[in-house]
Amino acid sequence: MKRLTFLALLVVLYSGFASGEKPFTALAYVLVAIPSLAVLITFAMPGGLTPRREDIHAYYFERSDRATLTNVLPWSSLLALAVALEVVGLALGGRNKTVPTLSTAVDHLLVTREGRWLLYVTWLSVGIAPVLRLWHRQRTARI
Repeated sequence: MKRLTFLALLVVLYSGFASGEKPFTALAYVLVAIPSLAVLITFAMPGGLTPRREDIHAYYFERSDRATLTNVLPWSSLLALAVALEVVGLALGGRNKTVPTLSTAVDHLLVTREGRWLLYVTWLSVGIAPVLRLWHRQRTARI
């Protein structure tokens, strides 16, 4: 629990620092690359990228065992609808105030530092979650 709290604090502090940097600068790109590489490396360290590891294979096989086309269809339909609305919105006028798209909504969040911080925390949390689940699975398998 202490590690999870420390990791959450690290995500919040890193996001606060990174969101203060001006977008599209060299430092901003480096601040995006650092957590991306860190998550990739920590995922690969326990063998997460090798399909021959039985424990990792068993974990994902067990998690996907209950997934059927019927279970996945509502989420797939929602994703397809979101993509279609974005494409239609961009085709009808792109980035203007009369035709809202998901990208214009995100643009409004990116204007303020608080909005960038919120998106950064979300992005880092989504990226870290699979690694934490994999580590937890491997740790409980050893016990």
